[in-house]
Amino acid sequence: MNSPSHRAGELSDISQRQAYRIGISDGSRLPAALLIISLMGFGSLCRESGLSLDFAVVQLVTMWAMPGQIAFVELYATGNSMFAIVLAVAMANARFMPMTATLMPLLRPGMRQPAWLYAMSHLVSFNAWVWVLRRCPELPPGRRAAYYMGFVTMTFLAGMFGTLAGYLLAGVVPGNVTLAMVFVNIVYFVLMLADARGLAALLAVIAGAIAGPFLHMATSDWGLLLSGVIGGTLAFVVARVWRGIKAEHV
Repeated sequence: MNSPSHRAGELSDISQRQAYRIGISDGSRLPAALLIISLMGFGSLCRESGLSLDFAVVQLVTMWAMPGQIAFVELYATGNSMFAIVLAVAMANARFMPMTATLMPLLRPGMRQPAWLYAMSHLVSFNAWVWVLRRCPELPPGRRAAYYMGFVTMTFLAGMFGTLAGYLLAGVVPGNVTLAMVFVNIVYFVLMLADARGLAALLAVIAGAIAGPFLHMATSDWGLLLSGVIGGTLAFVVARVWRGIKAEHV
């Protein structure tokens, strides 16, 4: 993956406005393009499921999480109970809890009203989490929130555009292509994680990729969740043991 174009030294003395613009610049590149493509698939899915354009837009604004959005549309369109829908969406979006818990403390320095973090946390996505964590070591603590807002503003607008375009163009694009669009962002997530530094991150990707297909065949409802838990736990244990072995030989 390409590294950010601005060097750490160039970011040590920037204003809030400059940090916001850098966030817009980063967000308008690959993250925005991939969100447009994947959310075009989501918009098309909403229309094919018989949902209105207003419904699709409101869902995007209030949820802003692709797995949960897809789960909601599929279960709602097939007449499932509200309890089942809420449970499925909550489980699909549970991954945002640790992301938010690790990201928000990095954005708090320099904020006059820390209560705004509650509103900012609604816009946390995998894209924002990865990019902001990579930028934080380069940015002054008091400029991280401005960078984050620039990044999420651009990606949110891209997602909105993709949803509208997908809904309006539904039927024009072949169904197989539309379905593939939904998974473009997932492939991007895997590539971003594969570029992650550290033994634990790499082991988690590898273990999850190996266990995923087998667990999906064993239980399609819980396969994805189990592969994440098993892969992450195994990676954590192996990385910790490896660090202990290295420490003994130092």
